[in-house]
Amino acid sequence: MHIEDLARDYNSKSDEELLRLAMELEELTPTAQTALTNELAKRRIDVAELSNLPGDDEPRQELEQFGGHPIVPPRDSHQVSQFVAEVLTVYHNHFWLFVKLIAPAVVIGYIAVLTGRHEGREIARHIPRGVEALGHKTEMLESFFATQVGFLVSWIGFSFSFGAICSAVRQVGVGVIPGFHDCFAAVRARIGSFLRLVLLLYFLLLVVFAVALALSVSVVWILSKHQGRPNFVTIELVTLVAVGIALIVFSRFGLAVPAVVLDNYGVSKAMFRSDELTEGKWLTLAVLLVKSVVGGYVAGMCPFWVAARVPFRIPAPWYPWPLDAASVAAVIVVEPTMFIGFALLYLRMSTLLFTSGETSVR
Repeated sequence: MHIEDLARDYNSKSDEELLRLAMELEELTPTAQTALTNELAKRRIDVAELSNLPGDDEPRQELEQFGGHPIVPPRDSHQVSQFVAEVLTVYHNHFWLFVKLIAPAVVIGYIAVLTGRHEGREIARHIPRGVEALGHKTEMLESFFATQVGFLVSWIGFSFSFGAICSAVRQVGVGVIPGFHDCFAAVRARIGSFLRLVLLLYFLLLVVFAVALALSVSVVWILSKHQGRPNFVTIELVTLVAVGIALIVFSRFGLAVPAVVLDNYGVSKAMFRSDELTEGKWLTLAVLLVKSVVGGYVAGMCPFWVAARVPFRIPAPWYPWPLDAASVAAVIVVEPTMFIGFALLYLRMSTLLFTSGETSVR
């Protein structure tokens, strides 16, 4: 029986029936064990209730398994190095699956951002420089929105791939090799809540960036008052630190996507759930962000850096396109790591909270 059929079967059972099955967990197939554990987790049934039913402690020990990975206390199982190693192992074992899931987002995002920037610059070309630009507020807004549309399309594309990767990570965890269309089907099944969440997160990201830039400007102004005019390196460093901190804070809501896609949470409950599951995980979030943002930037720019050192030039129009293609391919290879990490963190922490009997915000 497939895990989807088992999930529907367990969904129709009462809480007591599920607990009775949990007492005989060792007699179930691995797929049935996972489906049962997922259903208990969705209902937030505390495994401590098993002590109120006839039987021994072995089922409870067996229940503390998820996708073949034993669950141990958070401070042991979620050491950053161990967790990152697990993320990389999942990625390595299913490399082509995750590459196929992220590739559409990278290609669409690349085209959308370039198009948006091109349109924004075309509009800005007709705006005069200096004080006269204040008389062209409409054109300035049009240029800004043209650029933002490109980023928004890219954001939505990456969010769809993120949701599909979440579905893939869960299925891989139970020993199922998912298909490309099956992973995106999980996102389409929650399309309403998913799109509302994606738009909310994008708006929140803009707010976070605005606050970070305002903070960096304030710090630079304070430094200029006490130490004279800061140099370019100081300004860049302050800005990078402020934006980095802002992104880490924002990433605490990244687990809202798997909450919607995998467990059908509403938007507001998904945001609270993400905040709950990422509590105390600052270093893990930072490492995942660095590997994605910094790694993606380095991978994307590497072909251009190498080309700049080549002693000869290939005549246009063919020269830029191989570099663009190489840049896109490099980003495709690097980007899945963060999304796999967020999905795995959601699954692991959800199971840990469930097995420890902690209260859920759902």
